[in-house]
Amino acid sequence: MKERKRYSIYDIAKKTGFSIATVSRVLNNSTLVKTKTRDKILKVIDDLGYRPSFFARSLAKKISKTIGLIMPDIINPVFPEMAKGIGDSAFLKDYTVFLCNTDSSVKKEVEFVDNLLDKHVDGIIFISTEMCNIKGNFEHYFYLFKKNIPVVLINGMLRDIDIPFVRINEVKAGYIATIHMLKKGLRKIAFLGGSFNSIPTNEKLKGYRQAFNKFNIPINEKYILLDDFEIKNGFRNTIKLLEMKNRPEGIITASDVLAMEAIRASLKIGVRIPDDLKIIGFDNINFASTYSPSITTVAQPKYKMGATALDMLVQLIEKKDLPKRKVLVKPKLILRDSCP
Repeated sequence: MKERKRYSIYDIAKKTGFSIATVSRVLNNSTLVKTKTRDKILKVIDDLGYRPSFFARSLAKKISKTIGLIMPDIINPVFPEMAKGIGDSAFLKDYTVFLCNTDSSVKKEVEFVDNLLDKHVDGIIFISTEMCNIKGNFEHYFYLFKKNIPVVLINGMLRDIDIPFVRINEVKAGYIATIHMLKKGLRKIAFLGGSFNSIPTNEKLKGYRQAFNKFNIPINEKYILLDDFEIKNGFRNTIKLLEMKNRPEGIITASDVLAMEAIRASLKIGVRIPDDLKIIGFDNINFASTYSPSITTVAQPKYKMGATALDMLVQLIEKKDLPKRKVLVKPKLILRDSCP
């Protein structure tokens, strides 16, 4: 295919006989140009198939109409749905999204921030990155905050700086899952997954404890296994729980992926779901409803959270008032076969 010649604003000016300034006014829809002049310039633009340079226009207007999206694991089924909400909302607002996958590496996260700033993005959205940790490397967040670069966080927060966020109410999520099991008469309920350093995990665990306190029932601390979100650990820790002499009647997991591993481990050693053991996940990923048995889960509106974060970021970029800087989304318990 023959490459088409790309014309510049200078070519338009030369072809029409008008100044570059006049052509520029037409391109920017200025009312200071006579109708006859505008029509002539627009005809030449159409004939040549002229498209204004994106980067030149960005430099002139000091806005690139691009944003960065940084996430830890694009394969995780939770994040693509959030990214779709961001992407769809960005498209409607004429913004382009640069997607950056860190593989849960803070080093990569910091490097991506540098690269995005080099590309003059207007703002950055972070999904479940380093800011989800209680302790971590937060220097790049502080830098962005000090430089007044628009940033919105999803599923995380920073305690020491006022960066807007969209989060699920993790405490409520842990609470409603545990209350559901307690109301069914279960008393030996395990909590599985996450990390000691994870804010979401610790807040779910806080809700779990609140539910036991409401029923005035003591917690068996041996039933609480915090590791990380790796699949192999979910399988291994479930086996560990089920090999206990006084094994749990129910397991609440920090994600649906961990719930799937808990079910797989249970079935492997002959524990029936939900007859012998009840399991509740978290996220309500697409596979949760089609898995066998289907997974009772605490749902978060992932697409809506992504779209909300993008809308918040654009308001910051365009220097509009942001009435709500901390959006805490209410979780919803979805009952299915694993814990009806």
